[in-house]
Amino acid sequence: MLQKLLPAVMFLVCGTAWAGGNDVMVDKAWVGESVPGQTSATLELNISTVSPAALLSVSSPLAEKIEIHSMVLHQGKMMVRVVDRLALQAHRTTTFGSHQLFLMMVGLKQQLNVGDHVPVTLVIDYGNKRTQTITLDAAVKKMSLSYKHYGPDEVHDHR
Repeated sequence: MLQKLLPAVMFLVCGTAWAGGNDVMVDKAWVGESVPGQTSATLELNISTVSPAALLSVSSPLAEKIEIHSMVLHQGKMMVRVVDRLALQAHRTTTFGSHQLFLMMVGLKQQLNVGDHVPVTLVIDYGNKRTQTITLDAAVKKMSLSYKHYGPDEVHDHR
């Protein structure tokens, strides 16, 4: 009995629940605030999938387009590539904003202020011409400068 309950308990402890074969859960969606004249912003979110799928597109009425960016090592240099379609593995969470994956809002149509919400639409493909459209609101959060990448001997005083 305990062996049958263990997988269900693990899903609850991890904070993710799967309801069916084609389910996709999107969470932790946010965008950093922009400054006047800024034309692009990074959209961060997580996509968790039950079955294999692909992210076909991401869009928002507040940007001309949203590109899927992948950072790859090419001839010893990190390069950004725009991806037309991104495979999503079964029973995995794909995190945008880390692990070399980014969603770039290009051609911002207005300034993004803390507390605003950005409407976002994702199109997911399950193969065999089955797609799902997911709509959500991404919160606009305050951006802060981070100096965490500096070691203790590398902190610079800019007085």
